[in-house]
Amino acid sequence: MAKYIPLVKTECELYIDEESTLIKLSPNDIKNDNNNICNISPTNSLNVNNLNINEDIPSKYPDNIIQNCIKKWSISTKPPDVSFLVNIIPQNVIEENTKKISTDTFKSISNSSFKRKPTITDCVENKYLIDITARLQYGEEKGFKSRLQEYFLVNYKSSLRIRTFNFLIKVLSCILYCVRVLNDEGNLYDKKNNYNFSEYHDLFWVDRSHTLWILQTIVAFFSIINTIIYFIITYKGSIIRLLLNIHFLLELVTSFPLVVSVFLKTGREIYVPIFLNCWLANGILNAILNDINRVSNVKHSAVSRQYIILLSTLICLVFTGTCAIEHLQRAGKNKLDLFTSFYFIIVTFSTVGYGDVIVDTKITRLIVVSLIVAAIIIIPSKVETLAQTYLEHKRTGVDCTQGFTQGDKHVVVTITHFEADFLQNFLTEFYAHREHQGFIVVLLSPAELDDKTKLLLKIPLWSQHVVYIRGSALKDEDLERAKLSTAVACFILSARHINNKVITDEHTILRSWAVKDFAQHVPQYVHIFRPETKLHIEYAEVIICEDEFKYSLLGNNAIVPGLSTFITLLFHTSRGEEGQKSQEPWHKIFGFHSGNEIYDIRVGDSRFFGDYIGKSFVYASFYAHKSFGVCLIAVESSDGEIKLNPGNRHILEVDDRVFYIALTNEESLSNFKKDINKQRRNMNKTLSIAQPKKIIDYDEIEKQTQINQQKIKLKKTLLQKAKAITTFKLESPQTVRNSSSTEIPNIDKVTGYDEPSSDEEEDFLKDDDDYLRNEIIKTYPPVTVYIGTAPVVCHMLKKQRPICCLQIAEPCEHCNFKTAIEYNFPSKAIIVAVDKTSSGLYNLIIPLRAYYRPVEELHPIILLLELKDTQTPNPAFLDAISWFPMIYWMHGKISNLENLLKAGVCNANSIIVIKEGYTNVEEHLADCSTIITVQKIHRMFPSLRVITELTHASNMRFMQFDAYNFYALQQSKIEKREKKRGSQMPFMFRLPFAQGNVFSANMLDRLLYQALVKKYLIKFTRLLLGIEQTTGSGYLTSFIITHEDLWIKNYGRLFQKLCSSCSDIPIGIYRTKKMDLKAINIQLEKNKYDEFCSKNDTNQNNFYRENLSRVVAEGMKHLGITCDEYEFGHEEKDKLSYVIINPSHDMEIEEGDIIYIIRAPVKESAPSKIINPKRGLIKRPTQLSKEINVLSNYASQYNEEKK
Repeated sequence: MAKYIPLVKTECELYIDEESTLIKLSPNDIKNDNNNICNISPTNSLNVNNLNINEDIPSKYPDNIIQNCIKKWSISTKPPDVSFLVNIIPQNVIEENTKKISTDTFKSISNSSFKRKPTITDCVENKYLIDITARLQYGEEKGFKSRLQEYFLVNYKSSLRIRTFNFLIKVLSCILYCVRVLNDEGNLYDKKNNYNFSEYHDLFWVDRSHTLWILQTIVAFFSIINTIIYFIITYKGSIIRLLLNIHFLLELVTSFPLVVSVFLKTGREIYVPIFLNCWLANGILNAILNDINRVSNVKHSAVSRQYIILLSTLICLVFTGTCAIEHLQRAGKNKLDLFTSFYFIIVTFSTVGYGDVIVDTKITRLIVVSLIVAAIIIIPSKVETLAQTYLEHKRTGVDCTQGFTQGDKHVVVTITHFEADFLQNFLTEFYAHREHQGFIVVLLSPAELDDKTKLLLKIPLWSQHVVYIRGSALKDEDLERAKLSTAVACFILSARHINNKVITDEHTILRSWAVKDFAQHVPQYVHIFRPETKLHIEYAEVIICEDEFKYSLLGNNAIVPGLSTFITLLFHTSRGEEGQKSQEPWHKIFGFHSGNEIYDIRVGDSRFFGDYIGKSFVYASFYAHKSFGVCLIAVESSDGEIKLNPGNRHILEVDDRVFYIALTNEESLSNFKKDINKQRRNMNKTLSIAQPKKIIDYDEIEKQTQINQQKIKLKKTLLQKAKAITTFKLESPQTVRNSSSTEIPNIDKVTGYDEPSSDEEEDFLKDDDDYLRNEIIKTYPPVTVYIGTAPVVCHMLKKQRPICCLQIAEPCEHCNFKTAIEYNFPSKAIIVAVDKTSSGLYNLIIPLRAYYRPVEELHPIILLLELKDTQTPNPAFLDAISWFPMIYWMHGKISNLENLLKAGVCNANSIIVIKEGYTNVEEHLADCSTIITVQKIHRMFPSLRVITELTHASNMRFMQFDAYNFYALQQSKIEKREKKRGSQMPFMFRLPFAQGNVFSANMLDRLLYQALVKKYLIKFTRLLLGIEQTTGSGYLTSFIITHEDLWIKNYGRLFQKLCSSCSDIPIGIYRTKKMDLKAINIQLEKNKYDEFCSKNDTNQNNFYRENLSRVVAEGMKHLGITCDEYEFGHEEKDKLSYVIINPSHDMEIEEGDIIYIIRAPVKESAPSKIINPKRGLIKRPTQLSKEINVLSNYASQYNEEKK
């Protein structure tokens, strides 16, 4: 259906549709209605080039034809086809329309006075059609009035110049009026003998010099001319409108009398209230502000405009009152000069007046009252408008386009919603680095800040460094306000209050694209949730995927206890001052060592590692820890790959960049020796708390070391004299003391070379079960869950399992088992309870199935998914996990006891509780269901280790809550004290966090905040957690210290033994100790302490425990599970666990300690056997060398010489 316009009335009618297509129709083919709409058959279309159109076409049709053609060309992306216009547009129409074209164009179109029709080339080249288009769009060509309107009104540049000139003219007239007042002495007439002459004659006649009169008249003449022009071009046929215009009336009063005075003999003495021009200037100023906003590329603030308007209104009121009172008092007895009148106005407007200056005429008093009334009417409305504009401006934030100096550096942080806790964490972490002290943080968010966040930004610590802008990253105007193009970096963060994380990532992608489009050179630091989102923002400088890090960290935490706490403390900025005011020893040790962080440095520039160039990596790690207390754990060679503990095969080079754990980076040690000794004293103080029996004085150690070195030199001299040996090698005085003692076994020297170890034969334990090993190969996963997965070699099945066999609680044709207990797994299972499936679960599996883990140590993984009965996980996800050994899933809720029993909770290694969804409830109640469910599991299975993810870190205090455990409740006081001291992690002394059983994903945000300074941190963390793998890199694992291992004595000897025997590097300790009940007794009253002891009496029967035990036993019987599988153990409430990062060299090793180590790399082709985790701690019999015997022979001689 289309609308057609008739062109020619012939035997058949020609129509042109809205697409400018000519169609030939016979009368029989046309079925017209009232709207001239008809159905057209495609067969009736004609080629316009073959049409023989009558020359006598009515003139009204070509305009329609041209207009339709122009519409078509305006929306077409191809050059217009105007060939048919040659035959359609008549000659007389062309001549009529081209009369308004310039003469040169007219001549160029045709030199034969249009004897021929202009060709298409003539029309296009001479802009004929362009002129017709302009005529159709804008109307006929403009006359003189239209040109004036364009110059005075339409063209904002010329309009701004004219208005500025008028404004200056009005201001000049006011200045000339003040000059006239100051020069007028009031002696125009001699009134000495004329007592009947009225005093009011001074109001109409003034003394004005001839020069001043000429200047004022010229100014008035320009004002009158400008006013006349404005009213001519804006005249709309109404004289009344003109006479009622206040602007016109003021011009008549202030300027017209001066123009008329030119024709009067005494015209220069006529009084004219020229001071009223200030109101005309005020109106012109408002128009100028509008033009400035149009002319300038930078939009001025609406608040500043309202400020100017209010200020100009006040000035006009004061100036009008000053001039009016000064002039009216000429008729009174108390004559006032201009300044006194100004003083009177100010005092009257601001107060009730002092009474020192009065006015004595009625008309003057009437003017004063009128001005006060006018001020009461005008000023409040202006102030209200200003206040509203200011409040709206505050909501939109600050405009940075004019707030920064050229040398200021700033970063832009954009997020859809800011929270006070989140913002404080970012600012604290960002400004903890010395390099960021001079930076300005620009916050860009479309949401308005809440009251708590506003109060946070008013703190002096942040008010000078933080700028808030309300706007969207999708708008270039807001990005310009934030000066993104000159920013050092842009942090694009994701809000956690949105339930659907996929939608949140989509918003993040668009914001990242908008930033990249606006400022391509600005590096982006992006936070996302889902791993598959990385595909769209691979150009970002740093990307942190929360699901990748969260799931992999929780997976590692299941096999390496306390790792989540270890990683969290290692990657947050701290000075190690937490807990130092506490009375409990573990608080001081835990808090002091939490100050360790990851740093990097070039080997050639380091004083820590510069002496070990040409030595092996393990050699440098041990001796650097022994000498300076720093732990070398990774290296980046010239190939750009980071390797964790590459072992003895890697030799340090000058250009290598090494990564180490230390309390502070080497660059911050201004006085190297002094600062190192200070760290040693602090460490000695902490060590004395942990080991009160052995207090070490490092000053005495240095003195003793010097004495021992003198002994060594003397002994070497005596040995050479005796010619007992030709060469002699000795490590250190401490080694000599240890080797001369028969009570402590020997430890091999760390040589830095790959030497065969006598305990290698004991590295591999006996393995009787080869079934699982025969079914598994080491290879890359054949199927991945999402695009962008890092290539990781894992233990994979040679043959894919059927999808039906993955559901552990449902029997199939291949397996009839209904519970996990029936599978009789070789190791305890790890249960993962999650409310929603996501691609991030894949990253939990990867580290637990890495190729370097022995097959016999692989734990079964059971996914307890909270799905509907008819719903199943994503087929792609099931297809991917079917290639991994011992991974299953089942329907169920963690709150359902039957589902937990089917999943094998009675014999499980641990259970991981993850909450994917976000409930739309009060902010800190989002973890409510998770906390209650975990508490229920903890009460039913006290010995089961439950690892929980929480949305808010402050909810950690509710985990494993016990109202009768006064020791745990006392930690709240410590938390409050740490908050007052400004700690970034005041909750770190809560028992669930300290022992590594609770984790919050927002703790990972600090990785992104530090990435601006530590660009390697994300890559390093991915390697440490097993998300990525690098050839020749080691891996993180742990082992437990038993009673048989206590011969190693301290951490330094353990470090030496691991390095010398198997090239492993220890990095920390997970320690479990009994609570210090005496510390509680100090802080609690006696009766509360007795109550605490009574409630924790393990011999006391508890009704609730027996009831829960009975419920679990009945559930097991119902499922056919023997009760032998369930042992209701009692929770050991008198024990606590915590991590120690990078312990000191002299810290004693205790039974039950779990040592975190970075094991030397394992080849992918190496046979998969059970590795003894304590292979480096095998005790050897003490063997005294001949050198020691020789030394003992000269001991007496040395002592005599010393005496």
